[in-house]
Amino acid sequence: MAMWAFAFPIAEVLLQSWGTVALVMTRQLIGVGTLFLFWLWTDGWIRVVAADWRRGIGVGGIGFGLGSITFLVGQYLSDAVTPAIAASMMPIIGALLEVSLDGRRMHSRLLLGISLALLGGLMATGSRIDEANFGWGSLLCLFSVVLFAWGTRATTNQFRSLSFVGQTTITLAGSLLVIGLLYLMMLLIGIPGTGIGSLETTPAALLIFSSVASLSLAQFLWIRGASGLGILLASLHMNAVPFYVMVIVVLFLGESWNWWQAAGAAVVATGVILAQSGARRT
Repeated sequence: MAMWAFAFPIAEVLLQSWGTVALVMTRQLIGVGTLFLFWLWTDGWIRVVAADWRRGIGVGGIGFGLGSITFLVGQYLSDAVTPAIAASMMPIIGALLEVSLDGRRMHSRLLLGISLALLGGLMATGSRIDEANFGWGSLLCLFSVVLFAWGTRATTNQFRSLSFVGQTTITLAGSLLVIGLLYLMMLLIGIPGTGIGSLETTPAALLIFSSVASLSLAQFLWIRGASGLGILLASLHMNAVPFYVMVIVVLFLGESWNWWQAAGAAVVATGVILAQSGARRT
């Protein structure tokens, strides 16, 4: 989550010259390319070729590719508050998936941990539910969170014969395919958001760092962590991302410290400790 958090302030800089979809696609292209080379190096070309690419592209295309697209559209149709609230609902979505599909039993400590993570996530984003715009945009943002949670669970359950770098690469390749097709369609129709931005030294360095660290490495660590914890417990950590973003902009951009966000992160951490100490996977 800390590595993923770097993507947000970097995107604020790059989007000054880049189109939104062009930036998302380029990050995916660099990230998947890096993962693919690393997968070849660690596992060998025989295992790479023998992997179930059809299923991997299907899971990644739906869970991470379509999930990214619906979140972007949801942001466009709503406001700045609604996507943050939708993202903070990830632990609830994870709980529903594990209860319905994995037979997870909910205990009081786990329920309290989920509640604290949700409260802390809202505090960390500075969001209030009464400020959200509940319409098609909010539904799309929430749907994208469901897709991301489903994609994570499917990745960690359906590709256990692959290494973690293989699981990450094969599903992100599906995401790249879906977003690439969207980009080409937008380019042909002439929809804004497809412009390639500046590739001078600083923007190019930020783009590479964002692609390799905040996408490739972050997704690899996410899949590795979710495999051990399950989607429910892993998703609790996601609600601390706004705090990590705040720390990054304080350290590197000279922004002021926000104690309310820090308090939100402390509440999330408390919820995570309670949930992980009291939960048992079945």
